[in-house]
Amino acid sequence: MKPMAGAIRVVSLNKSFGSKKILDDLNFNVPKNAIAGFLGPNGAGKTTTLRMILGLLPAPQNKIELLGMEIPKYRASALEKIGAVVENPSFIETMTAFENLYWFGSLYKSVSEVRISEVIEMVGLKEAENQKFGTFSTGMKQRLGVAFGLLHRPELLILDEPTSGMDPVGRFQMREILLNIHEEEKTSIFLSSHLLDEVQKLCNYVVIINKGHTIAEGYVSDILSSKEERYEIRVADDDVERAKMILEDNKNIVKSITLSPRGFIADLEGDSSSKINEILVKNGIMVQALIPLESSLEDTFMKLTNKNEKSVENKINLENKSQEELKEVQ
Repeated sequence: MKPMAGAIRVVSLNKSFGSKKILDDLNFNVPKNAIAGFLGPNGAGKTTTLRMILGLLPAPQNKIELLGMEIPKYRASALEKIGAVVENPSFIETMTAFENLYWFGSLYKSVSEVRISEVIEMVGLKEAENQKFGTFSTGMKQRLGVAFGLLHRPELLILDEPTSGMDPVGRFQMREILLNIHEEEKTSIFLSSHLLDEVQKLCNYVVIINKGHTIAEGYVSDILSSKEERYEIRVADDDVERAKMILEDNKNIVKSITLSPRGFIADLEGDSSSKINEILVKNGIMVQALIPLESSLEDTFMKLTNKNEKSVENKINLENKSQEELKEVQ
């Protein structure tokens, strides 16, 4: 049975430039009504994927669906329901924000002045709508790009690094803008980013890729859930070395341990924090605090990508070994 149509569906997508393989049997299925983050190290294939999804690079039949429509077969119909900003938004520098949206928006189909004013206000540029684009800051340019993507009330908004070049205040403002768009316009959002903390604050769904294929996908809450728990364990300075040795001797419940300014950060087996406290106290070490730490998308991302790197390395080594053995047989 074919899965229910989502916002974006990619099936066994491959892409090479010359001898270099960029996408390697890539698969993911982003549900509708999600704010989805598209993550991966530099060179993982994110921008190539976005370009193929939008038809800016050729894609084979039956490999991509947008809002349930096959690409490239129904690309024109799909794009009528999609807004997109890939890489840095570019407008005419001598024209105002309002004029740019009217000009470029009308190239596709007619757009009302009322709608232009709505999206300008939605992205926080109302006071700058008559300001020339050439005088805009990086953050203002990114926000105008988002406004352009919203002009025709899309069901799906696709953004490539929407907070690129912004300072912390700008990133916060963009996050609030996108949350507001999702809530008020009922728009599904799919955005690529390398700012993992921003994605964790904004997105409820993520697709993580590396070396051109998916290594994790799902709702953020599910991806971050783990049988392990992370705690900050605080002890007196004089007890640090001995406490570290004791914890390292309990490898059945302590999976990893690193020093922190006030003690340790430890990854523990689930529901074992009370055992750690008991072990330390029995050895004469007073635990000043045992603080649970929320799992971070950054930690999960690093674990997954490192695991994937090792898997790819092992695969290459096995292939090389098989080729060497084949030569010996010949």
